[in-house]
Amino acid sequence: MAHTARTPEVLHGFDLELPLHPATDDAEDVALLLNRLLGLVDEFCTHRETTDADVIQALTLATALRAVMADASERMGAAAPARLLDVQVQDAPLHAA
Repeated sequence: MAHTARTPEVLHGFDLELPLHPATDDAEDVALLLNRLLGLVDEFCTHRETTDADVIQALTLATALRAVMADASERMGAAAPARLLDVQVQDAPLHAA
């Protein structure tokens, strides 16, 4: 059964319902984290001339790094600091929206 994250008033006054992966543990945590991430991105971009491509690249890299850290933690049985992981980031072409 798929979860739905309902984010009340996250984006300045409108509700957004997002389908979540069936393995989601806590839809509320997902909604709260998404709210904070979007707020941080908005705050950062307000004071800079950051492009959407740079925002998407940063979020993609953060997601990839977090996935590697989660996988390493699962295999090691404990949280692995990022500096201990052999993480390599390869350049990938960005597609303009």
